[in-house]
Amino acid sequence: MTDPPGRGAPSGMRPTPFAALALLLTAHTALASQPFALELRGGASVLSGPESLRLYYLGDNDSLPPQIAPDGHPYDRWYSASTMLGVRWALAPELLRLPKDARVLLSASLGQSIYTPRTATIATKDELRGDRPYSGWLKASAGLDVLLPFAPLAFIHGGQPYSHLSLDLHGGAQGPWSLAGWTQQHASHLPELVSGQPLPSEVGWGNIETRPGLSADVSAFAETTLISLGAAPPSWMEWSGSRPSFHWMAGLSGHAGGMLLAGAAHTTITAGWTGDPLGRDRASVPTAAYAFARAEIRRVGYNATIDAPILDGSVVARHEPWVDELAFGVVLRAWRLEASAGPVFRTHETATVWDGFRAGQLIWQGSVSYVQ
Repeated sequence: MTDPPGRGAPSGMRPTPFAALALLLTAHTALASQPFALELRGGASVLSGPESLRLYYLGDNDSLPPQIAPDGHPYDRWYSASTMLGVRWALAPELLRLPKDARVLLSASLGQSIYTPRTATIATKDELRGDRPYSGWLKASAGLDVLLPFAPLAFIHGGQPYSHLSLDLHGGAQGPWSLAGWTQQHASHLPELVSGQPLPSEVGWGNIETRPGLSADVSAFAETTLISLGAAPPSWMEWSGSRPSFHWMAGLSGHAGGMLLAGAAHTTITAGWTGDPLGRDRASVPTAAYAFARAEIRRVGYNATIDAPILDGSVVARHEPWVDELAFGVVLRAWRLEASAGPVFRTHETATVWDGFRAGQLIWQGSVSYVQ
């Protein structure tokens, strides 16, 4: 597929196939299987039971089936991949003068995100033709999550409603200082690296890549239960600490700093065998298994991986002001191990790419946690 001539300008049309759903269902929970790049979010589930300590890995990638070259373009492309390692531990709510039945979690993480144009073989500014440049973000984060036993809008029938407040601070480096090009180059050529063969030259990185710089960002969200349904577990399953439940959460989030300026409304529906989100006493053998669906509509004011100048000082692309997402996933926990996996569809983030590439992107994501 070749680049159509004269199609570098944006059409002015907003591709939002899930906008109606996202406006009707508006929330966000800190489930493990959520993309966590410039949205500045992430973290493990609060519905798999009480914990004192959690070590976790989060990752997402666009290069898994059926995403491998569906139109002949080699991957990686656009939102290419992210990796995060994190730790989270419980804090006594009394230390923050909160009610005893509240739940407080502190977290710290280190992550890297990688972004490329529509194909990672583009080497010149002329080839970009309005597409996003190569870019990366390497960041460390510290966060505070507070779960409160208050949900003034909730419809409750045997469930456990709650509200969730979160604040995260992020500091890091972008452009070449993020080491995104080095990471992609070595990850994409592991066979040559293992066999000792010379690696091919990097394409695009160090040329049409965003400028290096330091970044500082803050993100916050608040959400509350709209519907909470639950049933008592059978006596022979009480050891698991979980029970059948249904949660519908709704809320808003905001992001500000050197990497992103945006606000969002989002919703998450969770159903299955879940733990008590406000519980503090761990079960004999904690067990959980549930599915979730999430929708989001986001208004973007600035996205450094698209809007920032490249190394020669020129600006080659412009962000899409509206971005929608729809995600699905499953979370499984057995004793001290937890895993999650699922896909997310995101509408296109670059306004200056031509119409043929504005259909959006499918991303696969997953997590693994050790929980105490």
